[in-house]
Amino acid sequence: MPIRISGLNSGLDTESLVSELVSAYRTKGEKYEKEQTKISWKQEAWKSLSSKTYSFRNSLDKMRFSSGYNLKTTSVSNSSKATVTAGNNAVNGTQTLEITSLAKTGYLTGGKMSSANGTAVAASTTMGELGLSENGDISINGKRIQINSQMKVSEVISKFQDAGVSASFDATNQRIFVSSKESGKEADFALTALNGNGAKALSALGLNAKPADDDTTYAQYVNDYGSKTDDELRALLQSYDTTDSESDRLIASFAKEYKNADDAVTKDEVLQELKQFLSYAKDVQTKSDQELGYNTGKTGAVRIYGKNAEITLNGASFTSNSNSFSINGLTITAMALTEPGETLSITTSTDNQGIYDKIKDFLSEYNSIINSMTSSYNAESTSDYEPLTDDEKESMSEKEIEKWEEKGKSGILRRDSTLSTLMSAMTNVMSKSYTINGKSYALSSFGIKTLGITNAEKNEQNAYHIDGDADDENTSSNTDKLMAAIVADPDGVTQFFQKLSSDLYESLGNQMTSTTLRSYGSFYNDKELESQYNSYTTKISDWEQKVSDIEDSYYKKFAAMESALSELQSQSSQLSGLLGM
Repeated sequence: MPIRISGLNSGLDTESLVSELVSAYRTKGEKYEKEQTKISWKQEAWKSLSSKTYSFRNSLDKMRFSSGYNLKTTSVSNSSKATVTAGNNAVNGTQTLEITSLAKTGYLTGGKMSSANGTAVAASTTMGELGLSENGDISINGKRIQINSQMKVSEVISKFQDAGVSASFDATNQRIFVSSKESGKEADFALTALNGNGAKALSALGLNAKPADDDTTYAQYVNDYGSKTDDELRALLQSYDTTDSESDRLIASFAKEYKNADDAVTKDEVLQELKQFLSYAKDVQTKSDQELGYNTGKTGAVRIYGKNAEITLNGASFTSNSNSFSINGLTITAMALTEPGETLSITTSTDNQGIYDKIKDFLSEYNSIINSMTSSYNAESTSDYEPLTDDEKESMSEKEIEKWEEKGKSGILRRDSTLSTLMSAMTNVMSKSYTINGKSYALSSFGIKTLGITNAEKNEQNAYHIDGDADDENTSSNTDKLMAAIVADPDGVTQFFQKLSSDLYESLGNQMTSTTLRSYGSFYNDKELESQYNSYTTKISDWEQKVSDIEDSYYKKFAAMESALSELQSQSSQLSGLLGM
């Protein structure tokens, strides 16, 4: 902006004069700004109302279908032994339940470890310090792990974890703990030695507990592979399908290493490892537990095997890897075994209170939306509370500005035609009647009605109230027709509200279709308002330029006047000099 020095010759306050001359033009620009602000207020009000209405319509979606009302309630005769919840498809009636087994997680508590020199075992203690002098092979869930004398206890734990089990070392109790990650028989882990040195490694770790199926497991390997020649074993390792999920995981582990071996020497090493395992498997059949180094007992390793839960429901047996069962709409959680001959009773029935609460929640949400719309549409005129200019705000406190604008915004949707159409779309559906099993029903048939203009609170004449609702002071003393209807015919009541919800859902959907004036999903002409807002942005910018041009024009005229006065004064001085004055 140029620096203007004016009034030097005329003595006039040029800036004040120009400001007064263009003030009328500035006032028109401020009107544009106020109109744009009112559009932004309308956008803000509609965005909030549209969002709430959209959310309400989404809540209607489930109520259009019978599954939204098939609420069930259930009880069990002894809740200390089982808990039961019923889904919508659960069958009404009484069922019998027996709990014969609870699920367990596979767990191995290691025996207390000791180092060769008698010092306390730490995570950094090596296997050599625990007494292992040669490499030993073990298997966890078919994954082979070689343990050498240089490995630290922490490294062994890490190997276990990589193999898919939970493992930790407790330095305080000098024990290792191993467990499967999930409960159940199928999720249990297998920890076995693959050769004599592997058994020594497990013994050093306090983990050489005899598997429950030790003899049969090893006997099967001996039976299947023990009599094969080296060439036959090579052919087996080469052809074994390691991608087959049903493959023996231990043999698959050998086969995978064999196929990935770089040369014949390495392949032969894998073959020898397999033969050592088969030789150890034969030893298991003939050697005593003491010779095999099993360190079990009160101070040794203790093994708990994974176990499935088992229940009998209505005479049929079911198993699960956890204590939870999902059977024909029921979710049963077993907590304790039933005694021999003891039978629990599970009773399932329609949740009448749940249906009532669902209808009540629907009406509560509807009332909240329709009351907000009614209040906005019937708002008092706020024409005296036009948006404030920057100059007007300077003379007011922040609290005064906030109250002023709050008042101005409160009437921004007064008598809005789009709002009127939306309200009518909702109220018209709510007043409809539907035929159920040959009989006509409306909301009033269930004791649900408005209080009317004369009895309702201000702007709440479109809200619905339930007769007998304990939470509604207006109708709590009336006879509860809704609950009585639900008890007598829950299907009939839910069919009515399905149809009502479906029509209301569709009616609101028709109000949010895409047009040239609105976007899909919007209940108001958002495109139109955005266009109007942008149009005022252009008008304001153009008018500001026009005011600036007018202002410059006035300044040029005053500048020309000052220049003329300056020349006149100069000539007058010269004439006075010539006349000797």
